[in-house]
Amino acid sequence: MLWIFTQNQQSFVHVHEITVAGKKIEGMIAGSDTWVKTLGKYDSNDRAAEILEDIVKTIEANQDATVTYRMPNQ
Repeated sequence: MLWIFTQNQQSFVHVHEITVAGKKIEGMIAGSDTWVKTLGKYDSNDRAAEILEDIVKTIEANQDATVTYRMPNQ
């Protein structure tokens, strides 16, 4: 189970799927097939990809637990 605290600190969401869309990281909210929320926006596509990689590493390090991840400001 993955919970994300969004970059703007306005939402804490249970995320089912995450994708990089240009400079943004978007998440499909668990329990919904269509609702996609911007989790964070960064200066470059490369930085967004780095954040996604960090999320993956966090999940891998905590496979048997609920994971909470805070989106970095930059």
